[in-house]
Amino acid sequence: MKKSFLIFCALVLVFASCNSTKQEKTGTKVEGRDNSVIVNWSNRNLDEAAKPEWLKSLVKGNSSVFKTEFSVVKSDVVKYGVATGRTRDLALAASRVNYNAMRAEELRTKVRSEAATAINDDGVTEAVASAAMFAKVDLTGHELVTQFWQEIETEDPETEEKKSEFICYSVYKISKDAWVKTLTGFLSQVIPGIPDSKAQVKMANSLQSLYEETTAEKELSDRIALEEIHARAEEARALKAQSEAEIAKATAPTQVKASDVSWTDALELGANLLLN
Repeated sequence: MKKSFLIFCALVLVFASCNSTKQEKTGTKVEGRDNSVIVNWSNRNLDEAAKPEWLKSLVKGNSSVFKTEFSVVKSDVVKYGVATGRTRDLALAASRVNYNAMRAEELRTKVRSEAATAINDDGVTEAVASAAMFAKVDLTGHELVTQFWQEIETEDPETEEKKSEFICYSVYKISKDAWVKTLTGFLSQVIPGIPDSKAQVKMANSLQSLYEETTAEKELSDRIALEEIHARAEEARALKAQSEAEIAKATAPTQVKASDVSWTDALELGANLLLN
């Protein structure tokens, strides 16, 4: 009986040792993405979590945890860009490029929504959408605060071959004045494209509402946040397809290209990794 008990204890110790070694190798399991694990991440050697709370809250719509963590004043606006890449450096650089594209998509969508609400005229809304497609976003005063990356390893279930990729977030802070300038600069390019002077005035008067729409925060549940992120990505892809169709129909040659929406895949992947 005593011998059996000693054998049982030895087996428990061996199992615990194997399990510990396996965890050290594979890292954090990625729920919602089969055969994938997060194997490395920013500041892991400093005991940073693979899925830090400040990043999860930010993706769900609340920047307060981030502001506390990085000593950002409460009145500042916080926005982020996200991208994937074959290497960490590529993902880091691409996330900054995607920040620009994501701000352009955000303003185009919000401005179009404001036109539909404030003016309630299909023709004007379409004119606004067309003008917004060509408007540039001035990012003066947008200051990079931090970048956070994760290395993800995915194993093919049939071949057992492992593929590695990186996902990176670039998080920026913007003072209230700088964000107002960004919005004003964007609107100033859109308004001349509206064919009616009264509608132009209404659109100009929507600046305060536009500011509130782009700075409002409410932390969503994991499920609702995932649904909204998916809807945003789908809308961006649909608008790109629409823009491409309009450019193709243009009677005069144009050098304008439809918006880059490569960030949509990274946005959805990142949210699935963090919130599932």
